[in-house]
Amino acid sequence: MTDYYGRPSNPFKGFWSQGVVNKIVIANIIVFILEILLSNTNIFIFLGLSPRLVITRGFVWQIVTYMFLHGGFWHLAFNMFIIWMFGRQLEMVWGSERFLKYYIVCGIGGAAFSFIFAYNSLVIGASGAGYGILLAYAILFPYNQIYVWGIFPVRARTLVIVLAAIEFLSGVSGRDGIAHFAHLGGMAAGLVYMRTDHRASKFWDKLRELFKGLPIRIKMDGDDENETYDEEKVNSILDKISEKGYENLTETERRILDNYSKSQEKQ
Repeated sequence: MTDYYGRPSNPFKGFWSQGVVNKIVIANIIVFILEILLSNTNIFIFLGLSPRLVITRGFVWQIVTYMFLHGGFWHLAFNMFIIWMFGRQLEMVWGSERFLKYYIVCGIGGAAFSFIFAYNSLVIGASGAGYGILLAYAILFPYNQIYVWGIFPVRARTLVIVLAAIEFLSGVSGRDGIAHFAHLGGMAAGLVYMRTDHRASKFWDKLRELFKGLPIRIKMDGDDENETYDEEKVNSILDKISEKGYENLTETERRILDNYSKSQEKQ
């Protein structure tokens, strides 16, 4: 393969440069390789999530680092497939910055539920964030069909409802060593984030308008002299996505949202 100038291209570099979803996948693969190389060390105890150690020893970094550890190849492969398959479309709609915030929030939500339901356990994996991604996909694209095992077509909304029910029942009755409530925590955090993020952005928009009226210009984070989109219109479009799904947007609304995502990338 060659680039535009005919020079040999680097597939790894190309994959790395194509959005935050790819970076998350690569980071997890690199950490998994480190797990193998450091298999005789206490890497899981130090970086995995042990709620008891966070409280008693102050290992607060575990709330984030646990998302990058996995218990085996198939555990890693399944989580990365979910993140890559569905996360790319969310990143296209939201932009990289908002997607990354959402991903981290869902992972922390999984950690929060672990403090309640798995206080004395060791929790690892990106499944909480992955389930949060599935929830967001089902909200934005509720009628999109997903082929389970590549055979059975199921609407995204139906699939997520069924998965949530299975996780709850498995968490209540299961002793399979899987952190089911961490998965539910990721979904719960994702739902709260999606329902409140737009309201928070409206607050900051009003605050910016207030400062614009002052005789002295005060630069606020996210303020852009060359804004070409209507903030109020963008928020109404995002609210429409939450209620009716992305596929119900008009071409004009999709174009406005696309311009908004691109402007966020440049900030």
